[in-house]
Amino acid sequence: MMNDTADISIELMGKMYQIKCPETEVNALQRAAQYLEEKMRLTRESGILNFDKVAIITALNVAHQLLILEQQKNQHAHVVSNRLTELQNKIEYALAQNKQMELLPAE
Repeated sequence: MMNDTADISIELMGKMYQIKCPETEVNALQRAAQYLEEKMRLTRESGILNFDKVAIITALNVAHQLLILEQQKNQHAHVVSNRLTELQNKIEYALAQNKQMELLPAE
């Protein structure tokens, strides 16, 4: 079924969390937890020992990375869109030139 959920145990810095998620998203949740655990470990290694501070700083860092990636994606999409418009204009120009050549009377 589409609405089947699973109870998943996630461990972050030695603390266990029970999380419900759609069964189709279990692998993605586990990968996200592994990613978050690694980022939190790196934050802790920088000298921050308080769990709450580690979690908040890690969340801010991950959110910052996400925003940068979204900005880059939007910039790339804009570049691709402009390039496609240029190519479409070139194709239309070439087709118009070809049509004009076809309309010229034979000599």
